[in-house]
Amino acid sequence: MKKILLLLLLPLAVLGQSNQQKIDSVRVLLEKAFNENDGTKIYTLTGESFRKEISEMELKHVIGMLYSQLGKWKTSEFKQITNGTALYKGIFEKSNQNIFLSLDTQNKISGLLFQPYTADKPHKDYQVASDNPMQSPLDLKVDSLARLYIQLKNTVGIAIAVVQDGETFTYNYGETRQGNHQLPNADKTLFEIGSISKTFTSILLADEVANGRMSLEDPINKYLPDSIPPMAYKDRPITLKTLANHTSGFPRLPFNLYKKGDPADNPYKNYDLQRMYTYLRNFKPYREVGLTYDYSNFAVGLLGNILAQQHQTTYQNLLNEKICKPLMLSNTFIDIPANRTADFAQGYNEKGEAVAAWDLNTLAGAGGIRSTVTDLVRYLQANMTEAPETLQQAIDLSHQITFDKGKDVVALGWNLLRRKAFTIYHHSGGTGGFRTFVGFDKEHQTAVVVLANSAEEVSAIGFDLLF
Repeated sequence: MKKILLLLLLPLAVLGQSNQQKIDSVRVLLEKAFNENDGTKIYTLTGESFRKEISEMELKHVIGMLYSQLGKWKTSEFKQITNGTALYKGIFEKSNQNIFLSLDTQNKISGLLFQPYTADKPHKDYQVASDNPMQSPLDLKVDSLARLYIQLKNTVGIAIAVVQDGETFTYNYGETRQGNHQLPNADKTLFEIGSISKTFTSILLADEVANGRMSLEDPINKYLPDSIPPMAYKDRPITLKTLANHTSGFPRLPFNLYKKGDPADNPYKNYDLQRMYTYLRNFKPYREVGLTYDYSNFAVGLLGNILAQQHQTTYQNLLNEKICKPLMLSNTFIDIPANRTADFAQGYNEKGEAVAAWDLNTLAGAGGIRSTVTDLVRYLQANMTEAPETLQQAIDLSHQITFDKGKDVVALGWNLLRRKAFTIYHHSGGTGGFRTFVGFDKEHQTAVVVLANSAEEVSAIGFDLLF
């Protein structure tokens, strides 16, 4: 359930037909400016189509982020050129990247994409099965992205849905369990969705606020036992809002998450209410509240617990009553019913080894949901268009920005990627054996779901399909 710090995605919408020599010349200038961490200089290399999508300030932020992640750009190896877009293997100090670069008719950058390089990883020596019909341009685009993923030796299955022009297109690759020759099924196959669960928890909070039962500015102590000392730093309390947008000051995980005897492959299983309250009794806030973004599974898990306690029920019951029933998400669970266990995909770690499913217990609101492609498509459609009346206000509130600083733009639960031409709401998820992504663009009515039963990151696929 770790937060994945993503690579940069820049528009590849306008493809010039420049030859390799011209692109190489620009690539050399790009490398030099990157190594100087000079986003302004890189911006001077871009053309009109690129600048319509991204401002100079945005580009400077992103280049700075990439420079800190990747280090110096040491060299590049040309791989191929397709429809005017060149692909390089970029060799950096800290990791290698696929670099896609295209120019406009003025030999200015029209498209630029950094993507984790996977060619060095072991690949399967056979073509993985798929139900992709390979007929439309979308089919071909999905296949080009999914093949890079599913042909890796450590991946097992991946299920993808794309919503565009009022239609939903689904694609399945690989297996739900190694060796069973069974493709994922959009309607039935259950995946751990990890931290995507946080968006559900935030809508539950927004529902309380929309109905006047809570306020985003409520101090969390209002909903905790009297034995919990004031959760405040310099008299500024930790609030419900700061739990949802990761500015509370709580660490990613509590120090007492693990105890001797806890299952190492199911780390959250024994983290119960008593252990959570013990942590809070001993926790002393140590930094400003609401000023710094620091991703925290504990914070959102605590929020989910507060919401359930407020209704004197379990998080699962609250989720079912407030979201699943109104949106008709009949295949979304915390605890999978006995008659559906056969539909639960087996998860695999980074080495391709089968791992145990995760049970998040008291922290379920941070990452405990299991769901299907079809249910998540329904969920995104409710976020993009009209939701049932009982949820519309809550969903609208969950989209309002509550923190905006540098690259960190957060609504309630949702992360935002803003460009001149679009805004994408998105969230990724990861557990011991699953990686997931959802994202949508309300203005253009497009949405993407990517679910994989392997711990190989999938977010780049999701973003590529949204651009």
